[in-house]
Amino acid sequence: MNRIKKVWTNDQIENYYLGIKYSDYPNIFWEKIQIQLTDCKTLVDIGCGPGAFAIKAAEYGLGVQAVDINKKHLIALECYINKFKLKNIKLINGEWPNVDVRKSDASICAYSLGGEIGTTSGIKKVLEITNKIAFFIIPYYRQQTDFSSKELYNKVGIAPPQFGRSFKETLEIFGQQLNEEVTFDIIENDFGMPIENMDSIPYYSEYLSDKLGIPDIEAVEKHLKQILVTKNETLWIPNYRKSVMLIWKRKQYSNLKANIKY
Repeated sequence: MNRIKKVWTNDQIENYYLGIKYSDYPNIFWEKIQIQLTDCKTLVDIGCGPGAFAIKAAEYGLGVQAVDINKKHLIALECYINKFKLKNIKLINGEWPNVDVRKSDASICAYSLGGEIGTTSGIKKVLEITNKIAFFIIPYYRQQTDFSSKELYNKVGIAPPQFGRSFKETLEIFGQQLNEEVTFDIIENDFGMPIENMDSIPYYSEYLSDKLGIPDIEAVEKHLKQILVTKNETLWIPNYRKSVMLIWKRKQYSNLKANIKY
């Protein structure tokens, strides 16, 4: 079945890069990932979006394949690559699992398991092209309530959108469908973003209205003013998340013990 993916606007991509520059994401995850990459030379970022982890991996010195179905994401990443003169990222536009990629020492799928990537066949291909270690970062909760919006959805009478698969369902794919061992770590993080000043609140209200799918911009603006904080002497829109990072290692690479919990 074909899935329709919403295309990010230029503003959303710009705010994504502001987020990864100043927020916990992807830094808090990368700190845990990089200590396990000591003998890895290549990495594939599957469903990379505008490239948070592809950028981190390239800066770390790995040869990176960045794969995404959305060409606009890859164009944005290409602009970033050119701006900061990163030379070791190959961009690949295509739909997983049909896209052609080389085997890599490591792979990562971060908040990208909602489509075909998160199916049994999609995850199986990830493992097939991974020589050593794979990381899967997925939401702890199924509801998409970014920017503390759960109460806001309730107020405007709209059901929050859902992620395609819960992390427990993903665990079941590994354990029951693929008979593969994984460990996991539950990580709380803030993938928020800075704003210039109070005068820019109407702009960010429109941005969040579109991102959250809540057409009542006035309600979104009121919500934004309620959650706004100061962080590092900057006005900040917090976006607290609870995420799960699953880690799979090829048996020949490590004798990692299974730690699957339900």
